[in-house]
Amino acid sequence: MSLIESHIASASALLVEAHRSRRRVERLPAELAPSCVEDAYAIQDRVVAALSRSEVTAWKVGAPDAHTTPIAAPILAQDVMASPAIVPADRLHMRGVEVELCYRFQADLPLRASPYTAEEVAEAIGDVLVAIEVVDTRLQEWETCGELWKLADNQINAGLVLGTGTRAWRDLAPTRLAGQLFVNGGLQAEGVGSHALGDPFQLMPWWVNHLVARGRGVRRGDVVTTGTWTGMAFVEPGSEVVARFPGLGEARVTFPL
Repeated sequence: MSLIESHIASASALLVEAHRSRRRVERLPAELAPSCVEDAYAIQDRVVAALSRSEVTAWKVGAPDAHTTPIAAPILAQDVMASPAIVPADRLHMRGVEVELCYRFQADLPLRASPYTAEEVAEAIGDVLVAIEVVDTRLQEWETCGELWKLADNQINAGLVLGTGTRAWRDLAPTRLAGQLFVNGGLQAEGVGSHALGDPFQLMPWWVNHLVARGRGVRRGDVVTTGTWTGMAFVEPGSEVVARFPGLGEARVTFPL
């Protein structure tokens, strides 16, 4: 059974206050726990409406394998940054980073009754960019609280850094792409063909139709990042992080003290 509206509002208020105060929610009331993905998406909607300084144009999407329904989360407008980016370390409870590929759309995909096909989605994509997802959470119990709470918390997103890329994205061979994570100049992790789905484009038709089903559709300039190639790494204050796909591009972020 889904949460009642007042409980969705209360759960959202907890997360909004945690964002504004930069303090984590220490205790998650059992009666406010999302019971289904629609509860989590409803909480996301309220949090974004309260906090995003302008219209959301960036999202994250992911799935652990091709047999699992993906999940998606918006990224607050003020947390989308061009590389090289600076994120003060004291803004975050933890400094998680992930090396990812991000699709940027060159055409609208408006609301309609029938689902968009994979080819229609591909035609609307303009380029693919190397990205760093910055990961943080407003939940003290994030490791044990359950997946739906994390989804409600915008899938523990704290920012997206957009780097360089290519318009010839259809020519890429994902099984041969190497995603590299450098921290303070040293190679910390590398994954070759290591995306959970093999080809991250597989997530795009689902994501487009997810937005359409939720009454928004896709607009030119929207970006969506698609999951890590190197796992999530935690870095210390003062670190410089570089995500690189050799021959494709890179993104950079520093976390000054």
